[in-house]
This record gives sequence, structure tokens and C-alpha cells, in this order.
Amino acid sequence: MGKAAVSAIIFDCFGVLARGTLENFIDTHFGHDPKLVERAHELDHQAFVGSISFEEQVGEFSKMSGLDEQEVKTELYGMLDDIPANVRLFQYIRDTLKPKYKIGFLSNAAADWTDELFTPEQKALLDDIVLSYAHGMAKPDERIYHLSADNLGVMPEECVFVDDILRYCDAAKSAGMRAVQYNDFSQFKKEIETIL
Repeated sequence: MGKAAVSAIIFDCFGVLARGTLENFIDTHFGHDPKLVERAHELDHQAFVGSISFEEQVGEFSKMSGLDEQEVKTELYGMLDDIPANVRLFQYIRDTLKPKYKIGFLSNAAADWTDELFTPEQKALLDDIVLSYAHGMAKPDERIYHLSADNLGVMPEECVFVDDILRYCDAAKSAGMRAVQYNDFSQFKKEIETIL
């Protein structure tokens, strides 16, 4: 029996639909100390599942790095002066994918930044948005992939999940989806077109 036809494509946020800088921030400020790196990832996970707020996470990062809170926010989400959205990918979604497929958005996030990151036109392309903090679970928890598929009204087998982080792609496969690890637009386009 062949694979189910694809009905939906679900995208991660940072590193895919938006430029993410968390890993750069951790490398720059804590890379010299494995304990700090571990603590930073721990805080990040707590924020993702909603057990601490984004403000509390920023406060901890501020203490750990010696930067003031505004500097932490600016470095983490450089939203202030550049366009964070992956414009080329959004154009491809609008022109090629959206006419045929449902478009999902699944992000490990400590708060809702979609209005800061994306234009109203870009957000309108998303049929569903799942932010981890609002559901008390985060990737790679298989339940969050199932939630995203349910919200889109499709089976996991009908979804392709796109993320820049391999372990989240592997978890999507365990949840029954196909997955593409996003490195850059050209590589993504080639791989997704092979699947579709």
C-alpha cells in the first residue's frame, strides 16, 4: 500500500519561517560553559511548555549573561531592525503550496510573537497556529504533532512537517508524518517537490 496523499504542510517558526537566533545567543554568551548551555536549554524548554513566562526567561538569561533585559530581547529576537520573516519561503507558500494544501504552523514558543514576526498577509496564509506554551507541551512530544494535524482536520500520515532541527523532524516521523529538515530554501524546495 502506498503512502497517504499529502493534504497539509506544517512549518516550524524560528530557523524556517523566521530567522531564529536562540542558538547563536547561547553559543555567543554561554558556549564557554557547558553548565550554562544546559541551563539555557532547560529555561528555554520551561518557557516553551508555559511553566515560566518569556519575561522570566529573559530575566534569567540577563542574569546569566550580564546583559540587560532589553539587550537580551534584541539579541534573541532581533525583531527590532530587520525583517525576520523568510520572505522567499512565504512567497512559495502563497504561490505554490497554499492553493493545494492546508498550511500549519507549529512552534516551540514561550509567547505569541506572530504579529511581530509576520505581516497580516503572511499570517493569513496559515490555516492553524500551534504555539507550545499555550498547550503545555513542546516538540519533540508526539502529542503536539497530533494536535497540529487534528486542528487542520487531517491525519498525521497526510502531513509533511518542516523544521530546521533534525530531532524535531525525527519526532514528526515517529508521530506518523513525513518530514523535511530545512537548511535553505533551494534544498527545501527540491525535497518538498520530491515528496509532493
